Amino acid sequence: MNKGISLREVKNIGPEFIKDFVARADNGKNYTFKGRITAVRNHSKRTFFDLSDHTGTIQIVIEEEKFKDYKEIISLSPASYIEVSGEYSNSRQPSELKADSIKILSEATLPLSPTPWKIDGSSSDNVNQVFGYTGFYLANPQRAAILKIKTNFVNALHEYFQNNKFTLVEPPILTNKILYEPEKAINAEVHGEKVFLSQCATFELEALAMVFGKVYTISPAFRNEKGGSKRHLAEYSHAKAEVLFANVDDLIFLAGDSIYNAMKKTVEISGKELEILGVKVDLELLNPKSHLSMTYDEAVKILHDNDSKIVYGEGLARSDEMILTKHVGNKYLWVKFLPFASEGFPYKKVLGSPHLSMTCDLIAPHGAGEMVGVAEKTTDIEEIIDNLIKKGKKKEIKRYWKYVLLRKYGLPSHGGIGAAPERIIYGLLGLNHIRLTKPWPRYPDRKINPITKDKLNPWKDKDLDKIIKKYNLK
Repeated sequence: MNKGISLREVKNIGPEFIKDFVARADNGKNYTFKGRITAVRNHSKRTFFDLSDHTGTIQIVIEEEKFKDYKEIISLSPASYIEVSGEYSNSRQPSELKADSIKILSEATLPLSPTPWKIDGSSSDNVNQVFGYTGFYLANPQRAAILKIKTNFVNALHEYFQNNKFTLVEPPILTNKILYEPEKAINAEVHGEKVFLSQCATFELEALAMVFGKVYTISPAFRNEKGGSKRHLAEYSHAKAEVLFANVDDLIFLAGDSIYNAMKKTVEISGKELEILGVKVDLELLNPKSHLSMTYDEAVKILHDNDSKIVYGEGLARSDEMILTKHVGNKYLWVKFLPFASEGFPYKKVLGSPHLSMTCDLIAPHGAGEMVGVAEKTTDIEEIIDNLIKKGKKKEIKRYWKYVLLRKYGLPSHGGIGAAPERIIYGLLGLNHIRLTKPWPRYPDRKINPITKDKLNPWKDKDLDKIIKKYNLK
């Protein structure tokens, strides 16, 4: 008779990480460990395997005299998984297991060259290899380090908002509303309806803020980016928060404080990853106390003095942002009260200057661009309808009507902040392209589905050729 499922700790399910194994292992004692081969070195009658994961590396010493199947074992390629038992030694770095037995768990037979552990995955020289075989090169130490740092940052953002009494909410991905130009939206068809993939969760967050007071989300967002910029992706994460009764000054404080504290925590726990990348994050530069600010009007004057071609009322170009941050000594810079023409229709206008909006962007130095944006939203129903008309959405008021009607159902003053963790990590780590911050990045130069109708095997893979022939797939 089954007496019930035995209780055990979740941390014991799945692989043991090398960092944890090394921390618990005693010198001279025997252990069994499972891991992935990342390097093979043959020396006459002795072979060394490196087993690595995202936490570290351990060396396996294999003596020919101990193994009848020595030749089979040492013929294993990197990316194969093994289970090894033997005596542990920490007298050198990396630590070692002197193998007494080895069991092959899975064998890598794909002749991928170079292996993920032989190249710098963050270098622009290796773009075609790394993103041509994305799933294989995720194991690259630099790629894995960047993704782990981003994960740590997102987790720290969650912790920050939770500790400050924000409620995590789930806005929809499929929506009938867009914040920016239609040509920047990605269309989809669901159950015969034409909809959009969400550009921004602001429409839903305002309604949710009326329930919980302070809400946030870190959810997917989509923009039809076609320009090939190093700072933009078609698919990214959007960290947004909405707060009742918050004004621009409150939002600037919240934006700066959240990013700074989340990154501070990230740096504390990402030492190994930062070492792999050779990066030192300047936390003092990110400290809100170090941030400077100027109005859009002041920014335009400085830009004109520096030969920028910006026309008053336009948004800031990347070259403009670089001029401004250089002007203030390469510090983080808040540009306040941006032109209404370049911002979303829900945003409040500056009193007495209706061509400007109650929005502000934090610009990062060295060309990284906008780090986070904040905006006060209008609660005046006449103003928001006028905004819709001026934004060319005159014929689409019906689409936004229920959102507009929140202003007739008690919606008080409120505002929000928005940032993309990918852009933040891209800027703070000084990466050469934002695509490095996503496992499967979507950008114009890389097609999602590279298979053409006339080619079943564009990769010229011999195994796939055999399958095509065997099953007559032509």
